[in-house]
Amino acid sequence: MVRNCFGNYRDILREISYNPLMAEHLSYLDSKSHAYVYETQGQVTYADENFAREIMQLFTTGLIMLDQDGTPQLDAKGKEIE
Repeated sequence: MVRNCFGNYRDILREISYNPLMAEHLSYLDSKSHAYVYETQGQVTYADENFAREIMQLFTTGLIMLDQDGTPQLDAKGKEIE
């Protein structure tokens, strides 16, 4: 469990951002900044959005659409809406 997991969102985000296991799980362990790659190799690169997407899915928006009371929204077949 992450330290400060029941604290505020900023504390959780800080703990996750500096956690070495998250660096391994996502792809930012060996990633380089755009400026570094451009200066050293002359290549144009694009940002890796894995970390931002995971933060949004896991800690903000989630994977399933919810009603105002927190229950999952269901489609016509009774399945959860993603």
